[in-house]
Amino acid sequence: MFTIDRLNQLLLDPEGRQLEFKTARNTFREDSELPDYCAAISNEGGGYLILGVDQKTRSVVGTNVYKGTLEKRPHELLERLHIRVDAEEILHPKGRVIVFIIPPHPPGQAICSRARYLMRAGESLVDMDSQTLRRILNESEPDFSATIVPKITINDLDPDAIEVLKRLWIQKTNHREAMSFSTEKILRALELISDKGITHAALLLLGKKDIINTLLPGAEIIFEWRLVSGKIAYEFRKEWREPFLKIYDQIWEVINQRNLRIPFQEGFIQREIFAFTEKPIREAILNAVAHRDYINQRQSIFITASPETFIIRSPGGLVSPVTLDNILCTSSWRNRRIAEVFQKIGLVERSGQGMDEIFDTTIREGKGMPMFVGTDTHSVQLTIPANLQDSSFILFLEKVANKKQIVFSFEEIYELEQIRRQQKVTSPEYKNKFLKLGIIEQIGKTSGAKYILSHNYYEHIKKLGIYSRNKGISREQKKILILEHIEQNGKGYTREFADAFPDLKSKDINNMLQELKKEGKIIFTGRSKRIGYWVLEKAFIL
Repeated sequence: MFTIDRLNQLLLDPEGRQLEFKTARNTFREDSELPDYCAAISNEGGGYLILGVDQKTRSVVGTNVYKGTLEKRPHELLERLHIRVDAEEILHPKGRVIVFIIPPHPPGQAICSRARYLMRAGESLVDMDSQTLRRILNESEPDFSATIVPKITINDLDPDAIEVLKRLWIQKTNHREAMSFSTEKILRALELISDKGITHAALLLLGKKDIINTLLPGAEIIFEWRLVSGKIAYEFRKEWREPFLKIYDQIWEVINQRNLRIPFQEGFIQREIFAFTEKPIREAILNAVAHRDYINQRQSIFITASPETFIIRSPGGLVSPVTLDNILCTSSWRNRRIAEVFQKIGLVERSGQGMDEIFDTTIREGKGMPMFVGTDTHSVQLTIPANLQDSSFILFLEKVANKKQIVFSFEEIYELEQIRRQQKVTSPEYKNKFLKLGIIEQIGKTSGAKYILSHNYYEHIKKLGIYSRNKGISREQKKILILEHIEQNGKGYTREFADAFPDLKSKDINNMLQELKKEGKIIFTGRSKRIGYWVLEKAFIL
């Protein structure tokens, strides 16, 4: 809670890169000034933007801006800047003051407002120079898991967890003679301890319960089960605050006890999948443990599951340069030492994101696409669907693969799932392959072209009506509608055709009009496109 006393203290501080006062008695544009200043202050390390204070006299004058709408501003700023800015209203004796509390930019990530990277220069905002931008982009978060825990010894590590570590490492490396190695030798080989002491990675993976409870109480995993997704009350809850390698299998067992078989028919053959598939669920948990922010001890890794979804939320936003747009192809580490240990003992194939495996399995099972709804700068939330969404889609792809003797890569499966969801095709290489295989069809031409699953697919699932709906009106049918519009109204303006075909770009509409002109069916009348219009060619009869 921002108090009047705190405001009075700031009024005595010099205005600088992290503190900005604005009079803003009646106006402060929320679409430009507000995001620009918040972005610039965040890029300078975070601070305060205070409205209702005279910049020169440093006295409260009061402000009328955002009355009744202040609570909307943080959400709007989150959508624009992807940082969480808090806004508080202070009823100072001399007038109403608004304080925006702005966090520092995430390490390695400059904050962009209206396509500009801004910073402070005196009292002005300016575009960030290349040297400053490069410095921010080259920042990286320190590896918390590699730092040393003061005043603990090997005796503070759990013997059972150490045995699990040793067994997994020997199994992964086939290093049988390591059975006789001392605990210290194994921990040194895995870089969990050094001459300086025991790392936080060792504490989190192997530390005794009471030590973790004392030093890292937020390093817990909470699981809640609900029979109905979104229900407030849970039917089951389990909490773990123990060495992760000791509870790793327990977590899966608790989840698997609530697993459901999902049967579906393939011709005369009954097939089935599970709501929770082991590999992606384990991968999601490993990701959360390796990438969560352990400095934040107020939040834990939180798993909520139901027959519909598996949701895992972990403290700490995405680590730069990873974004929601590149998360399937870009890797970064918040706790690299933990990620590397997971790889060395065989829990993961590589110490990266692992998200492609989660997506690949989920899509191939016909459950659709995992989602990151709810992810922000403070936490990552992954939702893995548990319900079967479209088994016919996967069975059709299996049929094509068997007939053509091919194997679809993850990238191809992901692209096809995007098309199934009527999203844009991003890879020309895959597009051409899918067209050749008869999996998709192109609707329209030039930049307005879109791609849908083919007639073969809808014939396979016996839903040709959906195919007709998705295909929509053909180009030739649209040209006929243009002619009918002109005949009925005596003329037709280009803007009217844009209203008639909102799915088309102006370039595509103009192309159809030019085709009709070349075919001798219509002519243009008028000196300019703005006031001119199209009429039927006199010799043409519809």
